[in-house]
Amino acid sequence: MASTLFRGPVLVGKKNEAGVTGFNIEQKDSNYTVVINNGDCGKTFLSNTKDVVFTLPSIAIGNVYTFVNTGADGQNNLTISPVSIDGILYAGSLTDDKDLINTQATSKVGDYVTLASLNSTVFWTVVDSQGLWAKES
Repeated sequence: MASTLFRGPVLVGKKNEAGVTGFNIEQKDSNYTVVINNGDCGKTFLSNTKDVVFTLPSIAIGNVYTFVNTGADGQNNLTISPVSIDGILYAGSLTDDKDLINTQATSKVGDYVTLASLNSTVFWTVVDSQGLWAKES
């Protein structure tokens, strides 16, 4: 019997390959500012390009985003950056106006982080992740 090796989140949805509507998986090869009002809520963003920065919108409770590193192992870094008045709660500690980074040296294809604005208006919460993610110091 054959075996399959899989790493990363299960991507459920439709990828935006031709500007179609109703998609929730998007490839981003350059810096991108996530926007609440254009339907980004609930999307999964893929990136296989080095040094891509995703800037989060100001917090509005109920928003969820997933960011997936699809670059080859050790070849890609991915940065999630909150706006200056917000922070990210990760591994039990809150960092105001500091980035969450999947560093190139430790990156593996399929590393991901899911962030949600659950019940706070001052910080994003990491609700799921895979791989090594570092907090900006």
